[in-house]
Amino acid sequence: MYHLRVPLTEQELNDYYQFRWEMLRKPLNQPVGSEKDGYDMIAHHQMVVDTQGQVVAVGRLYINADNEGSIRFLAVAANVRGKGLGTLIAMTLESIARQEGVKRIVCSAREETVTFFDKLGFTNQGEITTPQTTPVRHFLMRKPIATLDDILHRPDWCAQLQNAWYQNIPLSEKMGVRISQYTGQRFITTMPEGVNTNPHHTIFAGSQFSLATLTGWGLIWLLLQERQLGGSIVLVDAHIRYQKPVVGRPTAVASLDSMKGDLDRLARGRKARVQLEVTVSGEQEVGCVFEGTYMVLPEGHE
Repeated sequence: MYHLRVPLTEQELNDYYQFRWEMLRKPLNQPVGSEKDGYDMIAHHQMVVDTQGQVVAVGRLYINADNEGSIRFLAVAANVRGKGLGTLIAMTLESIARQEGVKRIVCSAREETVTFFDKLGFTNQGEITTPQTTPVRHFLMRKPIATLDDILHRPDWCAQLQNAWYQNIPLSEKMGVRISQYTGQRFITTMPEGVNTNPHHTIFAGSQFSLATLTGWGLIWLLLQERQLGGSIVLVDAHIRYQKPVVGRPTAVASLDSMKGDLDRLARGRKARVQLEVTVSGEQEVGCVFEGTYMVLPEGHE
């Protein structure tokens, strides 16, 4: 059995970089330290470990100022190749790039890995002729990413909501909360594992609660826009049931199916009480269920 993780502890990071050097730099007779660069501190890292905790695959995503994601340092141990671990790392990094609003991802692929990236939907842009740090031939691989504008219902509202969260609730930005999908019926959010993961490699309970609270709040806000109503949304009561640890990148889902309340009261200048349910899941199954009661105050209410 293999586990996908974000390296967080000092030991995990040491093992992660050691594996990177042994797989990608040692065979080229490059010194220890060459496996790192200046972007590591602000990049997204993923690794796969086996049941003994040994690193067997790694990969990194860096997002530049042009909103382009770059996958680098992707490597899989020789004795576990063919098990889909490289694909798991690559697709996880692509998912992170999509959540971060990246327009496209690129990779400087070694000649022997061009076919691998081709199967993942990358297009070969040709050999890289600029000076390289290694004697190995590299090819520029590129893949467009469906952005939030492409997959969301009312992306203008979602962008406005995202900005409102970051401006008025600084914690949401520090947590990396992002809108993933809005269909008019369902509202889905996510956040990265890194800052929200505890030493047990599961998502902090507080992060789950905050993500669920924002997701419920966000669905109500979007519904107000749909109905052309105004109002201030306040959480007045909440209960959360932590059923199982959330492992991997968390996703929160709120649906109109679970909502109870009468927002039309706002049109008559009256307060509206809304109850709804939000589920938070990891890689496998639902980890917690949040039940929130929100009060929507009409505009001008003090």
